[in-house]
Amino acid sequence: MASPYLSSVFLFSLLLCDLLVSPSFSELCNPNDKKVLLAIKKALNDPYILASWKADTDCCDWYNVACDDTTHRIIQLTIFDGTLSGQIPAAVGDLPYLQMIDLNRLSHVTGPIPSSLGKLNNLTFLRLSYLNLTGSIPTSLGELSKLTLLDLSHNDLTGSIPSSLTKLGNLDTFRLNDNQLCGKIPVGGQLQSFDASSYSDNKCLCGAPLSSC
Repeated sequence: MASPYLSSVFLFSLLLCDLLVSPSFSELCNPNDKKVLLAIKKALNDPYILASWKADTDCCDWYNVACDDTTHRIIQLTIFDGTLSGQIPAAVGDLPYLQMIDLNRLSHVTGPIPSSLGKLNNLTFLRLSYLNLTGSIPTSLGELSKLTLLDLSHNDLTGSIPSSLTKLGNLDTFRLNDNQLCGKIPVGGQLQSFDASSYSDNKCLCGAPLSSC
């Protein structure tokens, strides 16, 4: 007959094994955030650079994203100098706790900037540079009141600068250079506080800090 001590050790071992093999034992990532990230990966045709994004692992451990240490919500999406192609999925706008989006030097990323990014009211850093983005700058970006950095440089964006960007009162870095933008730079907010290099090498921008229209 087994001793009470041995029985207790056996039960504890069974419990420990059960916890270790349970997929939820170390899962910290919010399930809604995880669902959105997997949708983003699918929309980008499962690129190798997102190989760590697997449904049976904790998305707080995935490469190219970061979770808040307390809430465990996704707060950063950073992909640069990698083999990524396709359009920026609109689903990025469904990560409500994002504070940083940094997509940089991805020459095969094309298409428009999703207007859904305007929903990310916790965003402080938005860099979409050295891509091949086309179309106009969404007016919805003017709703990102916490932005301190907005860099859309080195793309093929067209149209005019939306006047909604004058509402971005916390900017300390602003770059729209090396695009195909045209028209008068909107007056107001901080848009005239940046020097001409923020607007240089566009098709036909004019107005302060560039030459008058």
